[in-house]
Amino acid sequence: MNAILGGLLTGAAFGFVLHRGGLTRYSRIMGTLLMQDLKAMKFMFTALAIAALGYGLADLAGIGALAPRVNAYFGPAHFVGGVLFGVGMALAGF
Repeated sequence: MNAILGGLLTGAAFGFVLHRGGLTRYSRIMGTLLMQDLKAMKFMFTALAIAALGYGLADLAGIGALAPRVNAYFGPAHFVGGVLFGVGMALAGF
């Protein structure tokens, strides 16, 4: 139950930050894909840097439970998943 509540709170917080950053607007995403509006890309790189810093500090503190689990490579399944994701984005209008 704690994992479900933690995931719900984390997802709600992330959604709030995405909305406040304007990354839920079609024009912002299209501008990023066309390399005209780089705010979404800056947001993603900032999030990546903060996550890397957090994981590094957790490792230094000896908190191994926070380390991300890396899934195995499934070969063609990754390719099919990427194609399905791309088709879904195209059909959604992005």
